[in-house]
Amino acid sequence: MNDNDWISTVLSSPFMKIMADSLNRSSNEMDPRATPLYKAVIGHVGPERTVIDIGAGVGRFAIPLAQDGIKVTAVEPSDEMRRHLKEAIASSGLSSGINVVPSSWPVDKALTAEVVFASFVIQFSKNPMEFIHAMERSARNQCILSVHVDQPLEFLRNIWQVFRPTEPVPVMLTFSDLYPMLLNMGIIANVAIIEEKRMSRPVMEPAKIITLLSDLLSIRDKPADMQRLKEILEGMRSRIQEPPSMRTAIVSWQPRR
Repeated sequence: MNDNDWISTVLSSPFMKIMADSLNRSSNEMDPRATPLYKAVIGHVGPERTVIDIGAGVGRFAIPLAQDGIKVTAVEPSDEMRRHLKEAIASSGLSSGINVVPSSWPVDKALTAEVVFASFVIQFSKNPMEFIHAMERSARNQCILSVHVDQPLEFLRNIWQVFRPTEPVPVMLTFSDLYPMLLNMGIIANVAIIEEKRMSRPVMEPAKIITLLSDLLSIRDKPADMQRLKEILEGMRSRIQEPPSMRTAIVSWQPRR
């Protein structure tokens, strides 16, 4: 998949909400300091102790990094996420340690840090190659990405074919898309594949899934299609579960000069 191909398969905002909710919920189940990504970030911080957290969300990594004495620039485009992030910063007394930048990535102004990282964020970018170039422009020591190894939206395939049989099924960028892209850019990255065990549970509450899928499929005003969607989801209930394990790739490289 080249960069132009990828632009045509970027997810619309409704499904981004589904995935953001799922990732945000699961992120609370593990101590961030115990994660391979956190350890990779800490391992490449230099004497300035500076990092840029792209898509910082509610501060899963930004807060503990700041607590560990790292100066964090938290880049986050979502108003709702930033509200929670700022509340967490205030309650933790970390106002001087975290600079919140209300922007998507790349940002308009120049930002630099020793380490630039993004956790499950590049898959939402309309231009992953520019996302990566911007990371390299900003990082002095290391660029680090965490991405899914397996396709998170595989369960959508059967539903999509019913309502949009002539259109490609939406997909998210995964490791198998990202690494060839890096190679084509001349980047030789280190990779660690991590498998995490998790509890099996619904991706999202059924009512929210129906609402968001109906938006994505543009069928909310079509009663017959809505009923059909509900019936399909009911039949797939046991399959619309978060998998018992999740494979993540931690991709790390030195920025080229």
